[in-house]
Amino acid sequence: MNFLKLFILSAPMLAASASVIVVQSPPEQKGGYRDLQTCPIDAISCEGPAVDSCCSPTNGLLVMALQWDSRYGPSDAFTVHGLWPDTCKGKQLPGGGCDSFRSYTNVSSIIEHGPDAKLYEDMNTYWPSNKGDNNWFWTHEWVKHGTCVTTLQPHCYDPESYRPQQEVSEYFRKVLDLRAHYDIYKALNSSGIVPTEPESGRRPKNTYTLTQFKDAIRAAWGVEPNVKCRGRRMQEVWLWFKVMGRDRYYPVDPWGTDTCPKRISYQRKS
Repeated sequence: MNFLKLFILSAPMLAASASVIVVQSPPEQKGGYRDLQTCPIDAISCEGPAVDSCCSPTNGLLVMALQWDSRYGPSDAFTVHGLWPDTCKGKQLPGGGCDSFRSYTNVSSIIEHGPDAKLYEDMNTYWPSNKGDNNWFWTHEWVKHGTCVTTLQPHCYDPESYRPQQEVSEYFRKVLDLRAHYDIYKALNSSGIVPTEPESGRRPKNTYTLTQFKDAIRAAWGVEPNVKCRGRRMQEVWLWFKVMGRDRYYPVDPWGTDTCPKRISYQRKS
């Protein structure tokens, strides 16, 4: 069974589970690290009593931004812009990230030579930079956002098995897994929304309504997205998440705003 599917819960179920969370003692420390075996498995980020930051992300409201750029990525896939932790009140975190000691400048190399043999290839396919510099892009995303995922702090790992910088690979792999599971292209296609030729003329007919986009995502996962546009052209779809336990993400209703007009151009990739 798909690991992510196993933990996707409906809103009523989540509400019910949140109501029975009890106060847990902090995880035991063994040799200076957090013993994650003692973490409460039903803790939900931003809900119920606070738990240790290794057990549940302190910045527990996250947005995954998936982009549609006709110049990049597979013709049948949205690519990743990022996964961005926010505070539980929906506020953005510091622009410089959350850990200056892990502000690496060589994230591309860390990924390429890390423990996940396929990650580098997948990153080049599904997380390309539209400025032509993947290392800069991935480094920016890690420093500004990845360092703010508190469950990936080095002291959360057993030092006997921890490999330096392995949390970098884990952050990017988690995002790619979420992108694959929450397949925006497939969800839109299932509702009859497919990319079209670039619009032309004063009253183009090859556009969709903002409502159609939002309804298609709601039909797939029970929540609405935020849809972002540049002018009329659809640019990004944002999905919002909370986290159960350490890393079981589930979608929630959006905290942001849409930036699209009533009709959207969803252009085929070249």
